[in-house]
Amino acid sequence: MKRTHGCFVVIITGLLVVASAGLAHAAEAVAAPEKKEEAPPQPKLDKIKIDVKQKRIEVMGRFCLKEGILDYLGVTAGGQEYESVTALNCSGSRLHAALLAIGAVPGPSPQMMELIKKNPPKDRPLPKRTGTALVITAEWTAGGKTVSVPATQLLINRKEKKPQTGGRWTFTGSHFAKDENGKQFYMADIDRAMISVVYMAAAVVNFNLDAGNPYAAEDEGYEANTKLIPKEDTPVKLIITLAKQKND
Repeated sequence: MKRTHGCFVVIITGLLVVASAGLAHAAEAVAAPEKKEEAPPQPKLDKIKIDVKQKRIEVMGRFCLKEGILDYLGVTAGGQEYESVTALNCSGSRLHAALLAIGAVPGPSPQMMELIKKNPPKDRPLPKRTGTALVITAEWTAGGKTVSVPATQLLINRKEKKPQTGGRWTFTGSHFAKDENGKQFYMADIDRAMISVVYMAAAVVNFNLDAGNPYAAEDEGYEANTKLIPKEDTPVKLIITLAKQKND
């Protein structure tokens, strides 16, 4: 699978002098400096718009994977772009705050709630409710026209061999963890996990239909919809709103 990483430019200017005290002439060699290049600027992770009145969020980014199996619909730019449809110029904590601002409440997905009920935690109470159900739409420009589709259409269900229909996105909210010094970190920011199609505890949003592990079998999980997704680096906007129906 294709992996995308940040660009790092190393400029090496060396001076090599070779001298011998027993020789009448010293040999000196100087390495020519490489051409200096500027590293491309990293995108600011604040490309997010919040309309509290309309309960609508817009997150800017780009398509980063046109073909391959998927773990994510979107990651923060620089994250696991080789397993994600989009790379978003927004941090997980900012998306979390935006979802709270429009009235969403974090909680487990319906499937996770069932698992929790079957195996209740001993160190904390059961969640009172599932996370808020969300609707995510992808929007971009192609041939001078705006293309707007449900984000699920960017996913191919590998078992059904067609674009995913049904299912909802759930505001699961990620979680905090501590390092060896006791400092807290928001895991969505550390893992750059934003919107996952395979349940990820670190992700801010998870898809509520489990299609299986794409690495376990050819008919499990999701892969990129190559017929719909435009070329890599095409700008994209993900529009997030509250679902009219609650999670089941």
